[in-house]
Amino acid sequence: MIETDPGRRLVADVRETARRHRLAWGELVPDATTINAAAEGREEEAYQEMAAAKRRLRDHICDTYGISAAELCALASL
Repeated sequence: MIETDPGRRLVADVRETARRHRLAWGELVPDATTINAAAEGREEEAYQEMAAAKRRLRDHICDTYGISAAELCALASL
C-alpha cells in the first residue's frame, strides 16, 4: 500500500530513519565494551537523516494546526 496522506508519510519516514539509526548505532556500539570507530560516520549520517525527518514532521504538524514548536512541545509534555 502506498501512503498518500502527507502526515502519515512523514510518520513513516520518522519510523524508517529511526530504524536505520538504530542499526547504525548497533554497528557503532556492538556491545557495552566496544566502539567501532569505522562505523561513526554512518551513525552520524543516520542520526542527521532521522533528525531531518523529525523536523519535517514537526513542521508539518505546526503548519497544519497553526501552532509553534514551543506549543507543540508543551502539548507533548502534558
